[in-house]
Order: sequence, then C-alpha cells, then structure tokens
Amino acid sequence: MTATASDHPLPRATVTVRQATPDDAETLVALLAEMDDEPTRATLDAAGARQIMARMAAYPYFRAFLVYADDVAVGTFSLLAFCSLTHEGTQQAVMDAVVISRACRGQGIGSVMLDHAVRIAGEAGCYKIALSSNLKRMDAHRFYENFGFTQHGISLAVRVPKSI
Repeated sequence: MTATASDHPLPRATVTVRQATPDDAETLVALLAEMDDEPTRATLDAAGARQIMARMAAYPYFRAFLVYADDVAVGTFSLLAFCSLTHEGTQQAVMDAVVISRACRGQGIGSVMLDHAVRIAGEAGCYKIALSSNLKRMDAHRFYENFGFTQHGISLAVRVPKSI
C-alpha cells in the first residue's frame, strides 16, 4: 500500500505501510523507544520483540506494522481486530504502540498511517477503531482529534498481580 504527496498534501516523501515480520524486531524496538517525548531507556530488546510478535500471531488478527518514508522506517503501530459480545459480535479494532519518529512528526506521515489502519479495519469488517493514549501526550491527542477520533468514554487500568 503506497500513498504519495497527492494523497496527503504535507508528506514530501513516498509513504508506505507494511506488516512487520520478526526480522524487523530491531527497527520496531528503536521506534518504540521514541514513543514519549523524553528519552527513555528501552527495556525491550529485539529478541523480546520477536517473542512477543510470535505470541501476537497466535491471535486471528493481531499484527504490527511499519511505516516507511522513502524506504526509511519512521513509524509503527499494532492493530488487533476482534469481536465481542457487544454490538452483536461485530468486529472492532484496537490500535496500540502507535509511534512516528520524533524527527518525522508533523509531516503528514501519521495521517497516511491512520488511513492505512482504517482501511485494514474496514477490510476486517470493523465498525470502529479505538486507542488509548497517555494523558501527557497532548500533541498526539490533537493529532488524533484532527484525524477524526473522538473521545469515547474513558480508559481505566489496574495492575494485575503476577500469579505465584
């Protein structure tokens, strides 16, 4: 799937999106380390990423994707499509691990990425895509809202203790 500047006025690069493979683990780890604005110490290494991708593949549809600008990896996201007992079992999707490299933000690449995710979800028969974003990521929230995401309820979480 390729989108060009004619599809989105801001990108100057040719943007492509493809499903990630275990061979992309090092690239995924590097991109995920750029998720937050402040530098963080990456705790996930390539071997761990490959193990997680193998676990993700056990689901009927849970995949990681890479976003390229002129053949350089600049972003990633994961997408899970599933049904539940709500909405009579209609498929829905959840995006996770959404990152565009800091150096490439604000260039329209994220819009191409979200367009691609929406297309994938539509092909899977999903009626919506949901995502959560840390409260401190105000720029990301504005970006999602400008794309068309609206706040739908709130996201709550609780840590689950590990089994003994």
